Amino acid sequence: MLSLKPMTTTKFVTEVEDIDLSQPIDAVTIKDLRDAINRHSILVFRGQSIDNDQHLAFSRNFGDLEIHTVKQYLLPDYPEIIALANRGENGTTPIDNGGAYWHSDISYKAKPPMGSLLYSLEVPPEGGDTLYTDMYAAYDALSEEMKGTLEGLRAVHGYAARFAKMGEGGKRPQLSAAQLAEVPEVSHPIVRTNPETGRKALYVNEGFTLSIVGMAMDESRDLLDRLTAHTMEPRFVYAHKWRVGDLVFWDNRATMHCATAYDTQYARTMHRTTIQGDVPI
Repeated sequence: MLSLKPMTTTKFVTEVEDIDLSQPIDAVTIKDLRDAINRHSILVFRGQSIDNDQHLAFSRNFGDLEIHTVKQYLLPDYPEIIALANRGENGTTPIDNGGAYWHSDISYKAKPPMGSLLYSLEVPPEGGDTLYTDMYAAYDALSEEMKGTLEGLRAVHGYAARFAKMGEGGKRPQLSAAQLAEVPEVSHPIVRTNPETGRKALYVNEGFTLSIVGMAMDESRDLLDRLTAHTMEPRFVYAHKWRVGDLVFWDNRATMHCATAYDTQYARTMHRTTIQGDVPI
């Protein structure tokens, strides 16, 4: 039986207590964790001490792992791990606040990832938090009129424009032709249904959602801006203050997140694995 301690009044974030992720996890506990991620969307494991192999082993309990398009951030011997390290790590390209915009990881693929597991190795003394928003609650809070408007609508998601913007001023290398070919624009339903529970969540984000299919660009932009502003309201948001040894497992189908600023004189090193997902419905 899992020991769970809710960290928000809405219970969309919960801490999993009394579990050591450096050890093999039995099938019953994995099932309980699967049920928990469907109920709560974000699971927090404090005080962990795991190496790369243990990080991968725990992550694979929930599905096959994604290898990110931007290979320069991947650990050389562990391509399933993206190193979010402002000093770089083992030859990886340094990345400083790369996710400082609201997004759902890799929503620009035909099969976006189900979940992400981020593990903290070095954190600054203050700042560098990650904000998360509850997209189930954001959908539930919409008016019935807006829910009707969104029914059946699809939005276009893409990565190239966001990556180019992050690379302005020569701070980052641009995507190669081969990398661009990996990430053509795709469309997904604006209201996404969890196939395991039937719960509905908004599935748009400011980072990668470009337009609404079949809608004039100005009308599309207005509706997307209204939806993203709604999802970022404080009543839906949780701020995770990182400690060394935290591992946070979130459901990309039902959350967005955003990195916050910190003093870059301090090292910040995080490792992320990403669980493959299904075509959104």
